[in-house]
Amino acid sequence: MPKVSIITVNFNHKYFPKLQVEAIEKSKCSFDFEIVYVDNASTDPISVGFLEQADRDGRLKLVKSQKNLGFAGGNNLGVKNSTGDILFILNPDTAVYPDTLQKMVDYLEAHPKTGMLGPQLVYSDGTIQESCRRDMGIMDLAIKRTFLRHIPGFRGRVAKYLMSDFDHGKTQQVELLTGAAMMMPRAVFEQVGGFDDRYFLFMEDFDLCKEVRKAGYQIVYYPEAKVEHYHKRLSGGNFFTMLMKRVFWLHVQSASKYFWKWRGERKN
Repeated sequence: MPKVSIITVNFNHKYFPKLQVEAIEKSKCSFDFEIVYVDNASTDPISVGFLEQADRDGRLKLVKSQKNLGFAGGNNLGVKNSTGDILFILNPDTAVYPDTLQKMVDYLEAHPKTGMLGPQLVYSDGTIQESCRRDMGIMDLAIKRTFLRHIPGFRGRVAKYLMSDFDHGKTQQVELLTGAAMMMPRAVFEQVGGFDDRYFLFMEDFDLCKEVRKAGYQIVYYPEAKVEHYHKRLSGGNFFTMLMKRVFWLHVQSASKYFWKWRGERKN
């Protein structure tokens, strides 16, 4: 039985699944792992064709959903179809370094109080992604996603939320991790009930972090392990352009659910 299950959700990601799987297969580690891909009813022939062939070749396990379950629901389905004691939730637009899996597993096993471990995310140009967040209020998110972030009086508040003062070269506990790459023991994932699938897209990663901390575990940012992230920023453009984008309204819906769910919790 594999020690690690790498869970990825695909929805029309074209060439990214192939790049990600090829990077994973170059991993140098002392344990077995499995790759579990959930396809959320994709329609692009590139990603679907690759995943179907890779499944036939035994390179991964493909789980097909008849409808788009979103990020949370898709990952929950992937976990149900996996067997490893350690779960690695990984976006399809990522590429692990050869030593990433070994380093992260070694850290988790040496630190049993760690309920979630996040690697350093690096853009393709070498820039380190700001992948950690402090607990935020609804205004912090509103400022970040709108023109308000450009107003001098709000810039400091956004910088605090985005942890612009954070040392991305130091291993340390954090409050929230973005969901592009999250490793955690299966026992912890199951203890907190997995992802809350009431979130279709956005905020489910922060919600899971809150549940993990509520259960008494630590969340750790671990820059010794690195993952390349081919990430497209979502907050660009002017406010009125954003209002026309479906992704913006999905974020609004998820944020509303998040802040309502955690309304009784004080920011740390």
